[in-house]
Amino acid sequence: MRILMEFKDIQNTWQQQAETNTLPDFEPVKQQLSNLRKKQWITQVILGITGIVLIAFFFYISAYNTNGPLLGMLLLIGVIVVRVFIEVRSQQKLRKINVLLSFTEFKEQLIAYYQKRKILAFRVIPILLIIYNIGFIIMSYYFYQYLSRGFFYYIVLSYVISFIVLFIFIRKQVLNELEILKKLQEA
Repeated sequence: MRILMEFKDIQNTWQQQAETNTLPDFEPVKQQLSNLRKKQWITQVILGITGIVLIAFFFYISAYNTNGPLLGMLLLIGVIVVRVFIEVRSQQKLRKINVLLSFTEFKEQLIAYYQKRKILAFRVIPILLIIYNIGFIIMSYYFYQYLSRGFFYYIVLSYVISFIVLFIFIRKQVLNELEILKKLQEA
């Protein structure tokens, strides 16, 4: 009888531990990862289209014949190519995160991923934006010389509006990633 009571005590203790040691729900995290992958894919498509337009424009204006436009266009195209590479590489790293790991290991991998994204957001991306603006300023000098004033102002105004929208979009994405990182570190 004593053995039966010990077994029931052990069984009760085990059941109580099982009830208190519930694993966190992975579904919200999986959903966030899925949403992040979609956003990265959309970013890649937008950057890819921008790159294709710039390359087509490069050949359309024969920028390869003159040093000034060549430098400006190479800066613009180079920044887009680097940015696409960064996003593709980031998406590959995100795919490598194993959702079948223990919660702690999975969380550590996500934290490492978002910390690398934070470095990109505060060090690399601002430098790329500065280089992109330098390329546009170089090109705007030639736009001013060879285009009508109305079309020149249209290009400059379109660029400023596009840059502001892009900046707001990037800022929103960075703040979202920082919030996710903060939540992961607190969990």
